[in-house]
Amino acid sequence: MPRSSRFGQWATTCNPDVNLEAGAPQAPSAASQHLSRPSPGAPEEGPACPDDPSVLLGAPPHRDGSAEVVAGPLWFRVMFAPNVRVRREPEANASPVTFLERGEIVEASEVRSGWANLAHMERESRDISKDCGAWVLIDGRPLNLGILLEPYVPRWFKVVFEPRVAVRKAARSDAPAICWLDAGEVVEVAAVRSGWVALSASERRARDISRDCGSWLLIDASDRGLGKLLQICPPPGWVAATKPGDEVPLDS
Repeated sequence: MPRSSRFGQWATTCNPDVNLEAGAPQAPSAASQHLSRPSPGAPEEGPACPDDPSVLLGAPPHRDGSAEVVAGPLWFRVMFAPNVRVRREPEANASPVTFLERGEIVEASEVRSGWANLAHMERESRDISKDCGAWVLIDGRPLNLGILLEPYVPRWFKVVFEPRVAVRKAARSDAPAICWLDAGEVVEVAAVRSGWVALSASERRARDISRDCGSWLLIDASDRGLGKLLQICPPPGWVAATKPGDEVPLDS
């Protein structure tokens, strides 16, 4: 029996044809069949969210086999059983430093030539030293292993920066702040794109943000010395059971 992800109830696959608000997939497109990045100069866009035309859903993170570096944060679910190897270098014959079990959700700081580089917090939690690489192959089909990692789009984030973070009109640090979220608040998002998240329609309504106004939050400001602003988390009221996949809401 494959191991269930403990994140499975509150995360979703990175499918540009899935509306995270409605939860109903539409007819598959070429982007959902094969992860791809637009050619140089082309806009990086997914389908517009019906609730908010300024929100683009599920922009694909990278092109398989591309040599370009795609900056994170990005999230992946381990698909290969029983586990996949984390290697010192982005090479198939590099020494393994640890393993990821099937069903785990991990954060990557970048994708380089088909390899995901584990984020700092993932490295710390696994006692991987700073001078050691932590790379995971995404697609093992050239090695007859199948897909190893599947892109994931989290739906829930918690504010971890104190005392508060800005919700901005556009996904830019110089965009006007339209409201603030206090440390500890948990919010649902409609899109994750280029290091920013857009609030869901219900979150926007709760904060009286109009439909013609963007509502974006930066996930990580480490490049400015501020560290993580948001962290993925379960929805409010969710309790983890003893076995992965057995989580139940508090009110069940």
